[in-house]
Amino acid sequence: MAELKTAKYVREAPTRPSNHKEVTSPIPTMTSDENYGNMGFHTYWEAVTVPFNMNPDMHQHPFPQYLMFLGGDITNLLDLGGEIELSLSEDGENVETHIITKATTVYIPGGLYHCPLIFKKVTKPILFIDTHFALKYRKESKG
Repeated sequence: MAELKTAKYVREAPTRPSNHKEVTSPIPTMTSDENYGNMGFHTYWEAVTVPFNMNPDMHQHPFPQYLMFLGGDITNLLDLGGEIELSLSEDGENVETHIITKATTVYIPGGLYHCPLIFKKVTKPILFIDTHFALKYRKESKG
């Protein structure tokens, strides 16, 4: 059978390895690179099933990022099933810690310091979604 002309628009089961030993399930990804729309963004989905500090170091980057925290029950995504702490700072000095206990989205404009990101309590899987507008992720630590 001949290959479909539109096959370049379809990517089956794209995943990446986990950066954390605590995240053991496959991590689906979608990257709009030069061969896939060339829109300059990357997003991935992680299933968090145990408490851990996902990113202990406060940092910033020059591109915008969105984070989303949802409950892992696909029939009830709004029931988070846990508690998360996320620290944010506009100047890297005056830090505010947000306690997340409900389904939540977070906008992180370029230059906003953020983290640590701590999954304090996980009573059922939490779906963590990270979308950033850069083809290559890089962070600049405080200090």
